[in-house]
Amino acid sequence: MWFLYALLGAFGKSYSGFFRKKMAGHVGAATFMWVSSLVVLVLLTPVMLTRVPAVTDAFSQSFWVLVGAAVSLMAATLMNLEALKREELSYTAPLNSFVPIFTLLIAAVVLSEYPPLAGVTGILAIFVGAYIINLRPSRIRWYDPITHLVTNTGARLCMGVALAYAFNTVFFKVASNHGHDGLTILYTTMGIAWLLLLYVPFTKRQELKDAMRSNKLVVFGAAISSFVGSFFHILAVAGTYASYAVSVRRLDSIISILLGWRYLKETNIRNKLIGSAFMTIGVIIMAIS
Repeated sequence: MWFLYALLGAFGKSYSGFFRKKMAGHVGAATFMWVSSLVVLVLLTPVMLTRVPAVTDAFSQSFWVLVGAAVSLMAATLMNLEALKREELSYTAPLNSFVPIFTLLIAAVVLSEYPPLAGVTGILAIFVGAYIINLRPSRIRWYDPITHLVTNTGARLCMGVALAYAFNTVFFKVASNHGHDGLTILYTTMGIAWLLLLYVPFTKRQELKDAMRSNKLVVFGAAISSFVGSFFHILAVAGTYASYAVSVRRLDSIISILLGWRYLKETNIRNKLIGSAFMTIGVIIMAIS
């Protein structure tokens, strides 16, 4: 059953990226994040009312860890929407496979988790995938894709997104080590994000009204699919090894490429599929090793 949950989580994450791409440039990141956190709170509050002691313990024992998780998630969302303004969905989504690399580096410092040397093979596969994704007919020198990955604003933003998500993962891991379950961590994190963004309905009132008037379905689609992706990911992790669930979740990059090709008429799909396959294989190798 965990595989089905992980696959549903990958679909949720992919459709969240699809809706975000459609609203990028029309809805501000802070406005979207506030609406998204509000949607999660509305959906989960009836459940969490039966688990008040767990929520209270999370705030009292791991408050600053949860704040770190909320801030890193907000930073990732901000950079993700900025990247989607500049690049295609089918380009940004596969670069999320850098998240495990950054997570390993941060976890080694914060959690003293050191991966086996076999994981280097997975890292190499991820780099090869990123190289292939950056291949263009106009980039004929062997180092052109690497240069693009380093110098292009959209690509650098994608690296920032991966780094922020890596910090977010480590904060979630620390909170989990403190004994809090995934649903409580998700609820409290989004609650803190909502409070930090409480200025939105006051200082960005017109933007919020415009978003609800002309982009309402897209905003709520992105918010609900983000919630679905996170919720099913929690169920998947609860039913198997975290490394297995994360590996299946990386299928979101391939799904995102297909969504970009089918509905957004994006280009260079073959290279992106090949590169994404390499990156997914790299993540699986890292998980198995």
